[in-house]
Amino acid sequence: MDNVIERPALANWMTELGRTGDVQEIEVTAEDIVGMTIQDLDNELPNGVLIALIGRNGENRVPEQDLTIEYGDHLTFLGHTDAVHDALQRTHPHD
Repeated sequence: MDNVIERPALANWMTELGRTGDVQEIEVTAEDIVGMTIQDLDNELPNGVLIALIGRNGENRVPEQDLTIEYGDHLTFLGHTDAVHDALQRTHPHD
């Protein structure tokens, strides 16, 4: 409720995201992305998705493009539902 009163644009965006978008978090376990930078991975992801947060050692932050991805990092993807799903498949493939 506070967002609707104090930040109406944010509240509208969150409502729209619920209709057409998704937010998902994965733990990095795919060896082929360990050692990549955020920019390297971003270049491989589909349009319509971005790496919004990286969690490491209990802290979350917006990642810099040159940050190197480590095993066990938590990546949060934000974007269009299909693009987020594709990003999940790329970064956390199912056996």
